[in-house]
Amino acid sequence: MNVITRSRESQLRERLTTLGASLFARGLTTGTSGNLSVRVSDGWLMTPTNASLGTLDPDRLSKLDEKGRHVGGDRPTKESLLHLALYRQRRDAGGIVHLHSTYAAAASCNVSQLDRGH
Repeated sequence: MNVITRSRESQLRERLTTLGASLFARGLTTGTSGNLSVRVSDGWLMTPTNASLGTLDPDRLSKLDEKGRHVGGDRPTKESLLHLALYRQRRDAGGIVHLHSTYAAAASCNVSQLDRGH
């Protein structure tokens, strides 16, 4: 990895942790729910499993190589396979934000309304 690539990855690590803190501070995620990922030149960065988006450490973000193998940082989110499948389908996607918002979770509990198409 050259200096420019390493510098770009460092910037993306910082941006990912800043985004996580912002989502957490606005109440869009709580506890350790939700996960983030971003495409880098030689794979992906992802939030670690069981990590709070409000307290991410750039140096501990998970690094996956081009084949999806964990090559650095803490263990990746349990949703890493979902992220990788989405990246394969959307080659233009640069990043993914996957949250379990309170309102979406509440709506999913009201199956009777959803079944009627409301």
